[in-house]
Amino acid sequence: MALISHTAMEGIVMRIIPLALMALLFAAPAAVRGQGISVHAAAGPTLADRGYSATAGVGFSPISRLTLMGSVERSHLPSRIQEFPGGFSFFRGGTFTMASAELRVSVFGRDRVSPYGLIGFSAGRSRPNVTDIFPTPVVRDVVGPFAGGGVHVPLGQRVSLFADLRLALIMSREADDLYGLSPLRAGLSWRF
Repeated sequence: MALISHTAMEGIVMRIIPLALMALLFAAPAAVRGQGISVHAAAGPTLADRGYSATAGVGFSPISRLTLMGSVERSHLPSRIQEFPGGFSFFRGGTFTMASAELRVSVFGRDRVSPYGLIGFSAGRSRPNVTDIFPTPVVRDVVGPFAGGGVHVPLGQRVSLFADLRLALIMSREADDLYGLSPLRAGLSWRF
């Protein structure tokens, strides 16, 4: 089975996002009046591990149902040791600091409660935890695609509450590290 290299995956994702954006813009040109810029912040736990995740960023909505977002996010996964009959396993964990680009598509406009789907790509740094078992500090470049979904709840004309779950596949460029990161975050968005 052949694996797709990091550079090939980046190229695929970076081609998909603009194509999806253009297709949605041409599909609904009358909806352009829903344009806007927003800022957002969110935080919450990671589901597979007892970690946490926080993010903040800006978004641009060319139409009411579509938002292109840029964010800075930080997630932390704790180290853990699992013992089982005849052996044990170690997970180093670590802190991921990444910049991400995301395309969010809502079913309804931002003036209604609406589910949404999202896809995106992130890149940044990983700082694995230093423990008795892993005593050497390291810093690694990481990249990864993500996808997920959530719900958007307007609280007023400019403020919205949102919550989403995403699954990110984080890959290290220097080592054979692969992390599955699944943050469940809730936050607020303010539209200008």
